[in-house]
Order: sequence, then C-alpha cells, then structure tokens
Amino acid sequence: MFEALAGMFMAMKVNFCQMKYHMFKRQDRVVAETIYLNEVDKVDEKEKYEKSRLPESGYMTVAEYEEKSRGKSKKEISAKILDKAEMPEDKNMVYIPQKKFKLVKYNDPVGSPELTLPRKLNFDRQINAQGIISGDYTKLVYPAVYYYAQSDCTSCDLFLINLDSSLSNIEKVKKANIVNKEPDPLISTSKDIDTKFIFRTLTPIDFSSDNTKLVVKEKVGHRHDGIWKTDLWVYDFEKKEARKLPQIREAIVNYWALSGGVDFDEKRWDIYPMGFDANDENRVILCAYAYTGDIPKFLGTWSIDIYGENSRLESLTGSSFPVSTVGYRLEQEADVIPVSEVEFEARQAKELEKAKEKEAKDAENFEKQVKRLEYQRKIQQMDMETMIKIRERQQYIKDNYKKSSDGLTGN
Repeated sequence: MFEALAGMFMAMKVNFCQMKYHMFKRQDRVVAETIYLNEVDKVDEKEKYEKSRLPESGYMTVAEYEEKSRGKSKKEISAKILDKAEMPEDKNMVYIPQKKFKLVKYNDPVGSPELTLPRKLNFDRQINAQGIISGDYTKLVYPAVYYYAQSDCTSCDLFLINLDSSLSNIEKVKKANIVNKEPDPLISTSKDIDTKFIFRTLTPIDFSSDNTKLVVKEKVGHRHDGIWKTDLWVYDFEKKEARKLPQIREAIVNYWALSGGVDFDEKRWDIYPMGFDANDENRVILCAYAYTGDIPKFLGTWSIDIYGENSRLESLTGSSFPVSTVGYRLEQEADVIPVSEVEFEARQAKELEKAKEKEAKDAENFEKQVKRLEYQRKIQQMDMETMIKIRERQQYIKDNYKKSSDGLTGN
C-alpha cells in the first residue's frame, strides 16, 4: 500500500513553485485572489496534517479538555474484573520459584473427602473449602462455610463455578474465581442459629461418570458432642434440582431393628458415602457403622438409587465394591518449576513483547508515512487545480486582449 501511494504521488508530482504565474498575479486581480486562496487553504491543510501527527492532548482546546475531564457518575462507569494485576518488573530479580500443580483424583481413596473447620473460621467468619472438578473439566463445585459468633455455630452452601473452556485443564482451575460463581447455591444447610454450638457442613463426594450428577454428604453435629448424623444428597445438573435421601437411613434402622432387635435411638451410628456405583451410575454406594466405645461395629455396605426409591443391602461382610472415581482436585507438587524452564519462558515472553513493540512501531511509522503522502498529494492537487484556473484565466485574457482598448480586462 505504501509503495502504491508513493508511486501515485510521484506520478502526480508538480513543482508548483516553478510555475510561471507571478506575472499574472501582478497583472490580474482574479489570479492574485486565486493564488491567495490557494495559499490560505494550504496553510489550513498543513495545520490539519500537523495535528494528525500529535496525540489528542497536543491540540485539543480548553473546552474540549474540560469536557473530557469532567466527573462521571457511577452509571457511566462500567466496572471491570482484571484477570491479572500488572506487577512492576524487578530488573534485579532473575528467578522466582514457581509452584507446580497437577490434577489428581478427588475421591481417592473412595469415601475419603472430608471438610475440616480450621480455627481461622472463627475470625474470618467464612471460608471456601477445596472444590471438586468434574471429569469433563467444565464445572467446579466448592463449599462455603459460614460462622455465626453469637451462637458459635456454622452453616454451609454449595456453589457452582463454570470453568473457562478456552484454557488448559490446570489453568481452568487456577483461574476459577468465586466472583464468577452461580448466584444461587446448589444445596444449602439450615441457617437456624438458635441452638448453640451446632455445625452443619456440606462435602462433595464425587461426580457420576457422565458428570450430570453429584453426590454430597451433609454432616450435622455439636461442637462439644461430635457428629450427630450424616445425610445423603444428590444434585442433578440436568434438572437443576437437589434431592435429599433420608430413605437410606430409615432402611438401615428398619433392617437392624427387625433382624437384630437393635434400637438405634439409643445408639450412635452413621453412614459413610463412598460414591457412585461403577456398574450403575444411578446408584450410590455407602457403608454404615455403629459406635460402641471400642471398635466400630460394621452395619453393612448399602446402596440407594438417586431418586430414593430403592434402598438395598449389598453386603454384611465387606465394603470392597466397585466405586467410580470421576472428579479431580488441584494438588501442589513437591518440587517447583525448573529454573531453565522459567528462564526459557521469560525469554520467549520478552521476545514476543519486543516483536509486538516493533510491530506497533512499524504500524505507527506506516500510518505517519501514509498521512505524509496524503498531505503532499493534497497540496499537489490544490496547486494543480490552482494552476488550471490560472491557465484558464490566462487564455481568457489572451482571447479578449485584442478586443480591449487598453489591454487589461479589469474582470
């Protein structure tokens, strides 16, 4: 494009300064006026050209500046969430150890996920526990635990964050932010704070193999008395509904009441969800134990369908049933990224930055050249048009000279 404009300019180039029109300027007022107007227009074009080479602040008027610098209302300001804060570059810093992360199975060993309440919860009033990533890396679910100081108790919500599909799997998780969570929780515990020292927590166990369902356990207990019971939940992402499954606890109580005459109202016992059945994604496997003050009594391996319609005793002798492990969690590796790799990435980033700067500079220079050629072409065009008018005036004077008595038209 630059070469084409240059060629066009050279083809049209006319040295207007060498044109022999000064005699006509002295002899004819029309010629003098034409030349004067052309010079004025050229001054205007020169001012426009010089303004175009300056930043906006270099030529704006006081009124324009005041208009642009006026205060803005909150409605006019759109808030932005910055992906990454710009950190000042430290010229003396060569290498900063960077942590390495990897994705590992969340529910491994099966039934192991637990949510602990650290002491800092009492001061921060809220903590966000570790989340579980779906097997297809599209969703992250995490529990948010709240502390109420007036009654020294807790409640919990389970939130969903949809992950950015344009990033790598690890980067998806690292860049997940609670700002982007869905506004409504998937599951919520009771927010009743009338009874002191009660804690209620929600812990994700695992996703189903098709990533459309999530099994969750809700623990209810007393700060000084331990866990009272664990309830089972299943969340369906397709139907967007959560189902509590108390039927499994009822089935266990009824079975042992009929077969062993055990009254669980006088005993402490609980269930331990393992995850989804590897052979049937519509069933959840769990184990039950009774506490005797010594070795816990095994109450069997049980399963229940996700609708709570069918509870089944799988075994009274063992808990080794195939359970699917689908979800992932982010784990920090023991070592850090090697110095050579960090330095290589830094060099690449520097070269890329230099290339971008050069590209921007070349584009800026090209734009300046185009503006300069357009300005010169405009000046040459104005000179040529003026010269044509002078030639026409010259011819007019020549044609009418013989008819004039004094040789000057005065027109």
